[in-house]
Amino acid sequence: MIFRSITIAIIVSVYMGEANIAVTFSKEYFMGKYIQYLVVFGCWSSFDINDFFRRDILTDLTVSYVPINENLEMRAILKVNYYKLGIILDLDCSRSEIILQQFTENLLPYNESYFWLMMTESNAVPVDTLRDLPLSIATEITVALHRNDTYVLYDVYNFSHRHGGRLNVTYMGYWSLQEGLRNELTQYKYKRRQNFNKLALNFSIHVDHEPIPDFNTYILNPINRHVDTMMRYNYAMILQLVDYYNISMNLMRGTTWGYLVNGTWNGIIADMLRGIVDISATPFQYKMERLDAVDYTVQTYVARPCFIFRHPKTSDVRNVFLMPFTEDVWYAILIVAFIYWLTLLLTVKIELHYDNYPRTCTLDTNPASETALITTAALCQQGLSDGPRIYSGRIVFLSLFLWGLLLLQFYSASVVGSLLSEPPRFINTLKDLSDSSLDVGIENMAYNYDYFATTTDPVAHELHRKKVQPNKKRTVEPYFTAEEGLKKVQKGGYAFHVDVATAYKIIEDTFSQDEICDLEEVQLFPARHTATATRKHSPFKKMVTYGMRQIVEHGVPGHLKYVWEPRRPRCLESHSAMPVPVALKEFSPALFSLFMGTALAVLVMLFEMYVDRRERRRRSALSMDEIDVPQDWLPSDLEQFKFRRFRARNVT
Repeated sequence: MIFRSITIAIIVSVYMGEANIAVTFSKEYFMGKYIQYLVVFGCWSSFDINDFFRRDILTDLTVSYVPINENLEMRAILKVNYYKLGIILDLDCSRSEIILQQFTENLLPYNESYFWLMMTESNAVPVDTLRDLPLSIATEITVALHRNDTYVLYDVYNFSHRHGGRLNVTYMGYWSLQEGLRNELTQYKYKRRQNFNKLALNFSIHVDHEPIPDFNTYILNPINRHVDTMMRYNYAMILQLVDYYNISMNLMRGTTWGYLVNGTWNGIIADMLRGIVDISATPFQYKMERLDAVDYTVQTYVARPCFIFRHPKTSDVRNVFLMPFTEDVWYAILIVAFIYWLTLLLTVKIELHYDNYPRTCTLDTNPASETALITTAALCQQGLSDGPRIYSGRIVFLSLFLWGLLLLQFYSASVVGSLLSEPPRFINTLKDLSDSSLDVGIENMAYNYDYFATTTDPVAHELHRKKVQPNKKRTVEPYFTAEEGLKKVQKGGYAFHVDVATAYKIIEDTFSQDEICDLEEVQLFPARHTATATRKHSPFKKMVTYGMRQIVEHGVPGHLKYVWEPRRPRCLESHSAMPVPVALKEFSPALFSLFMGTALAVLVMLFEMYVDRRERRRRSALSMDEIDVPQDWLPSDLEQFKFRRFRARNVT
């Protein structure tokens, strides 16, 4: 009887010791993972459950025990509210496979949200049980083999069961009561799981232009690198990622990036949601509606579409001959000139009143008009033959010409300087472009249509209404290829919205130096940051993120930009020293003034000739009426006399 009691006591103490070891190991393992919420699946008795929860070492953890049964509400039991949830599964329970089966049937992912600790007394990892599970590279499963007071740990994952990957079992380390946890897998998870052994993953790329000479050559080589720059640049980054993870690429060609049309996604995003595509080789710009469909990884490219145009030389509002002075100054000049005219006229009137000289010049006979001409001549620095004779008049005359000299020097210097200097750039914002006389065109790209359809910017809507929407003069929307649009820009008076990576190469090849120096850029929307994307909740998201960050940190993007991105054509500094020809548009106001003055002079001359001829006829008629004709003259003699008078008058 005593022997039996001692035996039972020994068995109980051994069991209690082993249970204490299991609990201590579990706590230390999950605390090392910074996990405080645990779910335990097992086939324990009531005594085992009570004994498990009575232990003080579990005070820092929140633990729930779920007996293994069929038809468990797995989604409710394993609801993740804290990003990470620890799961302990007793593989020695005969029904443990039910948990794995139900977990899979409920489409719960084997990823970083669930950290599995599978404990067993077996001497080997149950490969047959784990082989058919839909594991991935993101899986967190640790199998702990209990051996005396030690647990031997193995890291279990599959690069992608869905793609035919093989189960990987890697020795992780061990735990003992004396030494604690010894983890030999110290590298970052996606660093140590780097070799996919040529496992094939599905990628998709979208290009807008026809591949020349063939698709593979086109996306691999910088042939016509100014077209599809963003997509081919990002594809070069993806090739680095493929090499980094030793992946075999199954590349497909998408129809477009992916837009939400009537509640349905199209393009690459639709292929992702259907499970056809795993990773996009084409970068996606950040859009709110896409956050529910894809996961963004690392920013790889900054797309900068903008309006490119040759800036007009001068504004349409004022010509160069009015620019030196403001309206207030012009009005002040007219007022001062009027005061000078009145003062000069007053001095001439005083001179005529006190002077007894005969009036032989026009200043004496027509003082008002002559003083007006003197004032105008002073403004234009043109002299006259007549001038005042008294000292007061001469003082006014000299001060008038001195004022005109200073005024003309400043005016002419301003006009010449404005023609020789760099023209002011007065179209600097989208609002300025919308209010200008420039015509507008847009590159025929999907994201441009999408922007105008979704933007809330009132200035963009105004520009679209005024310069893009069809109207009486514009029957179709002005969407063109980059080559067509930039040809219009080259002619002047046209602004074209295009990606600068596409435009710069065409500009460098086709524009002259003068045309390049005239170019100006205005943003329709800010530069768009784009990133490589994966399907929402894809197990490859963090893998791609880590790999792309490694590529970026090693300086690969800088080299690829040099290969794929054309540089902005430079306006040479020597160009500013070159003589600038004055265009007819700038000189046209002077020609117009000359033409109007000449036309007015001709009209006045014709009117004067007409008046003079009428006056001569009137005088001739009066003189004929006063002639006394003798009574003995015959009618024929009278007719001959009138004829001679008429001919003499015409000759005169």
